[in-house]
Amino acid sequence: MIRHDMTNEAYHLDPAISSSDVKTVYLKSLRHWKYEVRKGSAAFDLGSAVHAMVLEPEKELVRRGPADRRGDKWRDAKLAADLDGIILLPDAEYDLAETISAAAIAQMPEWMDRPRITEASFFALDSITGMNIKCRPDIYIESEGLVVDLKTCTSASPRLFSRDVHTYGYALQAAFYLRVLQEAGFDARRFVFLAVEKEAPFAACVHEIDPDYMLVCDAIITQTLINIQQADRSGDYPTGWPEVNIIGRPSWVTADEDTDF
Repeated sequence: MIRHDMTNEAYHLDPAISSSDVKTVYLKSLRHWKYEVRKGSAAFDLGSAVHAMVLEPEKELVRRGPADRRGDKWRDAKLAADLDGIILLPDAEYDLAETISAAAIAQMPEWMDRPRITEASFFALDSITGMNIKCRPDIYIESEGLVVDLKTCTSASPRLFSRDVHTYGYALQAAFYLRVLQEAGFDARRFVFLAVEKEAPFAACVHEIDPDYMLVCDAIITQTLINIQQADRSGDYPTGWPEVNIIGRPSWVTADEDTDF
């Protein structure tokens, strides 16, 4: 099922399992997934603003605010923006969001000019676990079977963004999105990240996960969904951590090294 009329807030309130849920369980624990309190941040606002400027510029979802986030002037402007469903950014951050967005648009491959679906919500029943799953792709190009995710990052370089893929579970996200769309009956064969840097020179690069890595991630997703399912049935959401964690010697520390900590 696809929903074009669902707000981002309504999507997040839906109880179906998302890629963020799977990443939290796998990278942290079931306890973190169940009890973690999610908070917004200035960095989150900037990323959301870039997404809005790149993906839905016609909706004018970002507003230039006062010079900073202090005082009554900001408070009043923020209240008005929230009531209008608008992202409010301080003056300098608004300019930064425009610069990042322009860099991302300039680096978009030619297939980005084709008909696409942006910010739609997809829901499906996972055929392996029977669980309700969901995703909200930034861009879905049905004619290409392609999902695109826009990432603002510190470095879009192949070496450093690859590290982010492992650290933040981006590969799990890619495999999960393809699973949801396929289970919902859509043609989804490829997933790419369009990474754009948040600082000058605002370089951008398109990244795709290796097929073998995607297969591994798909297996991890299945096991993680099963773990969530079992935890919900038992009402027990452990960390799975040992009572005492033994930290071993890293490979770069030699036995005879005179290391000054």
